[in-house]
Amino acid sequence: MAADPLPVLTAHAHGTIKSFIQKGYRAMIYRMTMNRFLHSRRTLSVWLSTVVVSASLLGLHDASADALPPTAVSRSPIIALATDAPHRLLLKATAKALYRSASGGRQWQQITLPHPGAHIAAIGTSSQQPGLLYIGGPGLGIFRSTDDGRHWESLNKGLPSLAVEALAAHADQPGTVYVYVAGHGIFRSRHDGHDWLLMDHGPKAPILHFIHSNMPGSMQTGWLFAATTKGVARSMDCFCGWQNAGNLKGKVSAIAYDPRQPRQIYAAVGENLLLSKNGGQQWMQVMSPAPIVTALLVTPDGVLYAAGKGTFFRSTDQAKTWERIDG
Repeated sequence: MAADPLPVLTAHAHGTIKSFIQKGYRAMIYRMTMNRFLHSRRTLSVWLSTVVVSASLLGLHDASADALPPTAVSRSPIIALATDAPHRLLLKATAKALYRSASGGRQWQQITLPHPGAHIAAIGTSSQQPGLLYIGGPGLGIFRSTDDGRHWESLNKGLPSLAVEALAAHADQPGTVYVYVAGHGIFRSRHDGHDWLLMDHGPKAPILHFIHSNMPGSMQTGWLFAATTKGVARSMDCFCGWQNAGNLKGKVSAIAYDPRQPRQIYAAVGENLLLSKNGGQQWMQVMSPAPIVTALLVTPDGVLYAAGKGTFFRSTDQAKTWERIDG
């Protein structure tokens, strides 16, 4: 007699049903878990969006998040150097940023510009007034700060345009400043930049940078030395006429003078760094710290600073030796 197949079928069916129930239960748990997860993500997304909007409305946006990485900033070409000697600060500028250092150039703090994205061509300070700082550039014009760049004042009223290519603060008079406006000439203000007078049209070649020096021998208060596309030109600040300073040829990328010895002028021409000890009449080649020098500065204590494209150097022996201190 054949065995009754019902018990076997019943056991098999029982296993199948059990497996089906377990799979269905797991699927149900999975769907419930995913629904909760997706709901939590949507809730979190809405919450984060609310926080971001609220932070923006409250002005809590972190400006440092928009800053360039330190490496990118330090490698940008340095186009100008200056010093606030009474406060023992160094200042450097790239075309898009301005920095101060209280550590002799080893660490730098960025200074907020009067206009985001402003193009800087020159900076200037006064040895007679702590905290005084000028910046200028094409499209920016000229601005002045009396607290090392924490607050800015526009000085553009009275200038024919904002095409400021160079500026120089007077060596001894903190209220006197000169600007070179492309296509117009050199303007002078003796009242902190609040009024301007056209002095002359400058030397024949375009001015790239210029400085005011209290070198003796002027018929007025000092001299202007201009780095041009065709050498160095100089004029007494009575603007009695421009002359070539020696026989330098070519584009001059940087110029500075020694406040302790105003007849000593440094100029960078091509790959060469040159020194004149007699106010620009003769020049001698000295050691250059970089293939191309883009900015020069001599501090009141006689330290010579030079900038390469993204590097920073100093010399305490009139360019006989150099120490790299930044970049």
